[in-house]
Amino acid sequence: MTEAESKKNESIADPSVELTNTLQRVQADFENYRKRTQNELTQQYAHGKATAFKEMLASADTLESAITKVKDAHQKDLENLRAQFLKLLAQNGVKPIETINKPFDPFVSECILQGNDPSKKEDIVLEEFQRGYWFHDDVLRTAKVKVNKYVSMESDHDNQPTKQGETKHE
Repeated sequence: MTEAESKKNESIADPSVELTNTLQRVQADFENYRKRTQNELTQQYAHGKATAFKEMLASADTLESAITKVKDAHQKDLENLRAQFLKLLAQNGVKPIETINKPFDPFVSECILQGNDPSKKEDIVLEEFQRGYWFHDDVLRTAKVKVNKYVSMESDHDNQPTKQGETKHE
């Protein structure tokens, strides 16, 4: 009798080995299931928080707008309210995305206008129309920005129509 046949006979003869193996597989499957469901719950919780914070950003935008429009004693109160609100968001992992005077990054910003400022490098964010925010390491909301693009005056002059509607090309 070969060694493989003797092992086969031992496992057939001893049902406790087979039951032990089955029990170990079931236990491992259950542990994997427990870990997977825990990860899913954590992800759902984080997604729910992100959704709630994204909806709250409209309030932050309204506060920003009110602060720029109010020029009386209430302005300081609104600034304090905004500071408290941003502190609450920061304590929960929501932080503003810094874009002004930084290179344009299409993963965190959305270019809605282009400008021409020769004193700054090309593809630098010139202005921010709506602030973007991070939620931990993920983009919660992209920033709406104006990006610097050089426009050459020579190229515009070279393509001006000539006498008979033709375009001047050199």
